[in-house]
Amino acid sequence: MYPSIKTSEEKSLKVGDVITVDIYDIDDKGNGVVHRGDKKIIIPNATSGSKVKVRIIKIQGDIAIGHVIKVLSESNSDY
Repeated sequence: MYPSIKTSEEKSLKVGDVITVDIYDIDDKGNGVVHRGDKKIIIPNATSGSKVKVRIIKIQGDIAIGHVIKVLSESNSDY
């Protein structure tokens, strides 16, 4: 009846988008992993527990690759 209004979380990602994310998961290759909407975003050189600003550089199916533009806060964990 009424058109749905998408929030910024629900809008689909596009190559070139800049987003801020919290990294809470790491894949088996050591890349940061974030889930946003229906996409899994893989972010090389991002550590678990950090907050980063990322530019989406590639999208293939339900996987997106992000490049860290700026680290906003580092992980509080000691390894």
